[in-house]
Amino acid sequence: MSFLAVLLPALAILVALLQIVEVRKYRSGRHLISGRRLALRVIAGALLILLLASVFVGIFILKLLDASTQPKLFLLYWGGCMAAAFALMVVMLADVREVESRSRTRQHEMWREFARFIAGQMHGKEDQGESPPGDEPEK
Repeated sequence: MSFLAVLLPALAILVALLQIVEVRKYRSGRHLISGRRLALRVIAGALLILLLASVFVGIFILKLLDASTQPKLFLLYWGGCMAAAFALMVVMLADVREVESRSRTRQHEMWREFARFIAGQMHGKEDQGESPPGDEPEK
């Protein structure tokens, strides 16, 4: 139990530090994420810190390890923790969808740029009197 008493606060502090780093990178312009993705990540970090703190409080302060001592409080408290965990999953899924959407958009942009490059190369060769590959005269 003492290992858990050290691990939970350490994880909460680590998540808070990572959140600070994310926000500072975004504000300095050294980050490639959108404002929406940053907001989703900050919300997810806050929910994770809340969840870690709730588990710590439930185990070490309220001593809610056994449902037989206080069944109503046990169910309400750990049900609230489960709701926070579910909310965290929803926010994380929204972030994943945002990443996929950006990736798909960027991939379309790259293919469009590639097609323009190829078209420009073929146009340039036709202007110089060269035929595009495959249209060479037979001998």
